[in-house]
Amino acid sequence: MLTISWTRVIDGVDQETRRAPTRDGLWQAMLHKAEDPVLYVPAITSSRIVERYPDGFLRESHRGERFLVQRVTPDEAAGVITFRNQDTTDLSLIRNEIGTDEAGRLTLTLSITLDEGPTETALSQSEYLRDLDCDFCGTLKAMTAVLRRTALHGRPVAHR
Repeated sequence: MLTISWTRVIDGVDQETRRAPTRDGLWQAMLHKAEDPVLYVPAITSSRIVERYPDGFLRESHRGERFLVQRVTPDEAAGVITFRNQDTTDLSLIRNEIGTDEAGRLTLTLSITLDEGPTETALSQSEYLRDLDCDFCGTLKAMTAVLRRTALHGRPVAHR
């Protein structure tokens, strides 16, 4: 298996509120994104929670033409939300993780773990990695913009 990650800074003072996102505000925004990803991830067109558990929930989503079933597990202490795909997709695992950079600014890291087949393809065909990078880098950019606004304003503001 192969894990690939992308990290972006989620920081800066909002022009409207004159405040910067806090870790708690970002965590709350990430929880909202996990439950209702349509507002945050442009490729996800619908999503619903099927079942709740003491440590998370099971959700179904449509991402483009794909139907995804994911076991979602938030870990607030670690600042990580894990999405384990329960169906047959190229990805076995997706993680969203709060961190800080060397300057102490909040960051969000999006990481994906590929199943065996896609791992072999990724290692043998650089075009596959470029496509993955383009897709997930764009996803992270859109996600962080909405997460930042949600962390600042306490409510989601849809992607544009």
